[in-house]
Amino acid sequence: MRNVKIFSFMTAVSIAFSVPASATTLDPVTGNRVQNMYVNDAEPDHLDTLDLDTVLERAMNNTYNLNLLLLKAAAQDSKQKDLDQQRADMPGVSVPSGHLPATPAEIASVPGMPVLDPAVAPWIIMTNTGVNQLTGGAGQLAGGMGQILSAQRNQMKETAHQLGTDRDNTYLQSDEAKAGVRLQLTGQYVQLLAQSKQIEFMNSYKAVLEKELLRTTLLQEQGLASADDVQNVVRAMNKHKDDLTMLTNNHRLALAQLCLDIGVAYDPAIVLKEIGDIPVEPVMRDDTIELLKNSYGMKIAANNIDEAVWQQQYSVTKTTYGETYLGVNGAISMQKNNQARLELTKKIETAYNELENAYQACLAEKRGLNELKQDLAKMESRYEAGVISKHDVHKFALKVQQSETSTYAAKMRYYVLLQKVKEMKAGAIL
Repeated sequence: MRNVKIFSFMTAVSIAFSVPASATTLDPVTGNRVQNMYVNDAEPDHLDTLDLDTVLERAMNNTYNLNLLLLKAAAQDSKQKDLDQQRADMPGVSVPSGHLPATPAEIASVPGMPVLDPAVAPWIIMTNTGVNQLTGGAGQLAGGMGQILSAQRNQMKETAHQLGTDRDNTYLQSDEAKAGVRLQLTGQYVQLLAQSKQIEFMNSYKAVLEKELLRTTLLQEQGLASADDVQNVVRAMNKHKDDLTMLTNNHRLALAQLCLDIGVAYDPAIVLKEIGDIPVEPVMRDDTIELLKNSYGMKIAANNIDEAVWQQQYSVTKTTYGETYLGVNGAISMQKNNQARLELTKKIETAYNELENAYQACLAEKRGLNELKQDLAKMESRYEAGVISKHDVHKFALKVQQSETSTYAAKMRYYVLLQKVKEMKAGAIL
């Protein structure tokens, strides 16, 4: 039995743009047709802060692909009901019946028939024969019309059933598309958070380079450094400045794209809230067969097989070619089902492998960070003992900050891949 979602066509239409009353506008002076333009001047919302939950919620209401899928499903549902109603309202054809006696023996066998005048009998026989021929022709015509109407009813029935399957598949595609939107927006948001951390680190590195330039310049004045040493620091600063400018521009572009996707006015100063605590845990795999059974892709493939079987059982065809066509369609649906199973199995393996690698990367980054923190503590002790300068400590502290940034980026990647696996468990194997 089909699991059909109830979806009002008027509700679907309400998410689309309103259609103008007239599609044609004429110039009042020349009488020529004026080109219409349908460009909405919608005012975006203005927000000071964003968090991931808000981004995902707004994305569900501002994604045109999802709206188009819902409209498509509503159209398929309405067309199916329209065909069913047309088939029910299609009139039948009555076949005229009756036969007039058209031979002397038939006339004589009619009860109560008086003896005919030999002069009149030929005319009665001729008239009755003509009427019988007309009745027979009308019957053949009515029979032909009945066959045509029956074929149309069958075709409407087959088309309506196919539309029902397409509608169910469209709803499944819509659910899968929602998961895809959530993953895409999660990736965009996480990328922005990682870029912000990278910009923060590069600004810290910029301050260290400025101190390094001051230190090298002073050493040059004392004859302890050459002009080339100063020039090398200047070049490093210029390159770092270019890299920071490019990263900042990319961050602003990514933020602007995110704002457009969720219907929010772009503001470079908008605050992006952290996702929160992300526990990094070992990867636990679910059974592949169960994941496949629950997947939207396999459900769509199964619906197509069921439709092909139904068409083979209930389609009316009068030729072996038509029967062969239905049989081939069934074979195609089975092959597509097997193909979908193979492709989705590969995606399942890839998703778990990527998550496992991300998990290991988090452990490695965390381990490296802890080691650097231990080394930093030792350097601070050496500084307090007067063995090294404060500048050397600051330079090494920058390495710790860089490791923290890398650890953060690794955890963000782990989070995105974890969400991908969660969506996969819910049915969206992407």
